[in-house]
Amino acid sequence: MVQLTEPIVRMIKHPDTNKVLATVSADGKPHMIVCGSLDVTECGRIVVGEAYMYRTVKNLEINPEVEFLVWKGNSAYSIKAVVVSRETSGPEFDKMYRFLERKNMTTVAVWEFDALEVWDESASDTSGDRVI
Repeated sequence: MVQLTEPIVRMIKHPDTNKVLATVSADGKPHMIVCGSLDVTECGRIVVGEAYMYRTVKNLEINPEVEFLVWKGNSAYSIKAVVVSRETSGPEFDKMYRFLERKNMTTVAVWEFDALEVWDESASDTSGDRVI
């Protein structure tokens, strides 16, 4: 696991940031979803609330490796990560449940991920550079 830097955490947590989660199916086909529940825990883990993630969950069960893309304006990061756990209770679940409930969604579970590496995908001269 790598520790996400403060600018990356701030971007993930910002409500106006665009957030996408990419998984891969058993037959190698990519699948992407808008991931409005993306967050970072106090210990630095990435978390996602499971709501309407039918194909995504199937993919996560067979292949725990994912990639997140987050961007706001010209700044962007690609975060490669791996599933650590799927929680159906506990403090992170309760927090996510309250968040998604305000959006009229029901939280089924919370997926936790460890970040493995981060890449700069900004519209700048540093695009394509490994950040972490």
